[in-house]
Amino acid sequence: METIAVYWESKVKVYSITHVTDLSLINLAFPIKATEELGKALMDLEDSVQRFELVTQDYVNSTLCQMNLFYDQSKQENAEKRMRKWAEKMQATVTSVSHLELIYLHGPHFQERFGIVDIVFSAFKDDNIKIITAGCAGTTIYLAVPDKTAVPATRILRQKFIIPATV
Repeated sequence: METIAVYWESKVKVYSITHVTDLSLINLAFPIKATEELGKALMDLEDSVQRFELVTQDYVNSTLCQMNLFYDQSKQENAEKRMRKWAEKMQATVTSVSHLELIYLHGPHFQERFGIVDIVFSAFKDDNIKIITAGCAGTTIYLAVPDKTAVPATRILRQKFIIPATV
């Protein structure tokens, strides 16, 4: 038997809110049947971009997937060239965007706590902060925002969440 705890807090505590700047994004829309080939292409691409900051994937429909790859902006030209070459062979489309930033909310067991994403999205909507894409894991929420937006967005989040101070 599994035990699950659910918490409710009037103001949610998080471990930290951080951000990364100077990122680029490659968005790939590709046939599901090309997933194995994409895996091989990504191994090659990772060698050239050195590291992905974030990777998200969604199913668009029963035959199409969409993947977002965030990486250091200085590697954009090489990464884009490699992915366009792969996409041409695999009947995929590539869209790229530069000058993005990522915000990370790190917290204890977000999956057991009610309404955290709603707090974030509502705060950003109220202050007209555009979210390009978002991803959630058990203990982290990832938010991609336009260039020069992470600092004001982080300020907004610090008003909405409690971040324990170290002594």
